[in-house]
Amino acid sequence: MRRNIFDLMKNSKIDVQREYARINKLFEKDTFYSYYGSKTMCGYIDEYFFRDWEKRKRNISINDMFTSLKIRDKEGLKYNTVQNLLLYIEAILNLIEISDIKPMTKANEEYYRYQWKTYDVLKENIYGLLEDLNYETKKLSNDEIIIVEKDMLVSAVAESNKNISDKIIEYRRFLLKGKIKAKREILNLLANEIEAMRVKFKGTTYSGLMEDVQFMLNNLNIRHNNLNGKNKKEYVVNLSRSKMEELYDKTFDMILGIYVINDYLDNKNEIDNLKKEMN
Repeated sequence: MRRNIFDLMKNSKIDVQREYARINKLFEKDTFYSYYGSKTMCGYIDEYFFRDWEKRKRNISINDMFTSLKIRDKEGLKYNTVQNLLLYIEAILNLIEISDIKPMTKANEEYYRYQWKTYDVLKENIYGLLEDLNYETKKLSNDEIIIVEKDMLVSAVAESNKNISDKIIEYRRFLLKGKIKAKREILNLLANEIEAMRVKFKGTTYSGLMEDVQFMLNNLNIRHNNLNGKNKKEYVVNLSRSKMEELYDKTFDMILGIYVINDYLDNKNEIDNLKKEMN
């Protein structure tokens, strides 16, 4: 059966190089009409906002920042991996955030419709691509925008535990893949957070989960040094980095379960009383 153009576009595979080229054209090449005249969107942010950004470090321009982040090489953009593409998108989203680029008011909608189309299409392309790649954006408490893997459980736990929400979200950040040390630091922080929950789990049907989590934390070079010294574990010493990361990710998933069950245990008495009243 013949497929129409919409079927073909919907089912087309993601071409990293093409997606890079599309976003680059919209952000750095197409004319963007602003209050200050006609520039590229990148040029507009670079000239009027970038140097006032407190998080620019010592970078003096957007191009300088892209070079520092290794988004660029001598030939221009590095567009050969999904990770580099996500890094480029993450940078663009934060640059847009520091500027006053935003849709026009309703009163000016007709006049600015064409002028702001570049902005609209850029956002549509970015969020459509993230959707296809199974990623989403999260805004941290310090106003930084990061790209993370989509995970409903992560979102739910972060939403109900504001004190550690940034760390929960950050663990799923695409840039943390392969970063054993960074993941260990987050797991160690979460280990301290769940310590106070141990008493609540004791004697419940969920005590085994808490014990397993404590085992992982104490024996995988997270809470203690298991590579040498009195807590040395030969198994851990001989682990490959990929296997270690896999075990860290499992530990993280189990910790998410601890948070979910902790909320349930907090509400169990109320639920039990409700059952009695309804019977």
